[in-house]
Amino acid sequence: MKEIAFMLSFLMYTFTTLMFYSGAGSDVSPAVSIQDKPPSSAWEEQIDQIANNQQSPKEKAAAVEKLAKEYVPTTEELEEFKVYVLNEFLNLRYLDDSSDDKYMLSGIFQAIALKHHDLDRLRDLAEAFYHNTKNVYTGVTKPGSDSVLKYEEQMFESINAGR
Repeated sequence: MKEIAFMLSFLMYTFTTLMFYSGAGSDVSPAVSIQDKPPSSAWEEQIDQIANNQQSPKEKAAAVEKLAKEYVPTTEELEEFKVYVLNEFLNLRYLDDSSDDKYMLSGIFQAIALKHHDLDRLRDLAEAFYHNTKNVYTGVTKPGSDSVLKYEEQMFESINAGR
């Protein structure tokens, strides 16, 4: 029953969010467009280097956390990070392949950058996204676990509340 309620919530929030980003019912075009790929930047090169080294996932995640906290994103990058995190979550792709170092580390980086440098409505979403991505990547938890579902519920609530 919990899974059915979760999926109904997911569909409701997905519809609401997509309507927001598509500008449905409005003559105004959306401020950002939904992209399938994260922006290309110097930070990605650093993510590549970290992803390709011989460290454990925990050590790689710690290095990316440090990099993201020190990184000062542009306003444009923050907007791109918002769209990326929201898109990956709503499409439920963000935990699909925890063995893909570059993909997981990129998600961690963008979520932390949002969490530390943005005061907009997606900050709470970014924090929960970060926790799930990091915990699944480092093997602390698995997709579908109670912990992951709890953070996903928080993400849906964040989207609905506009935080």
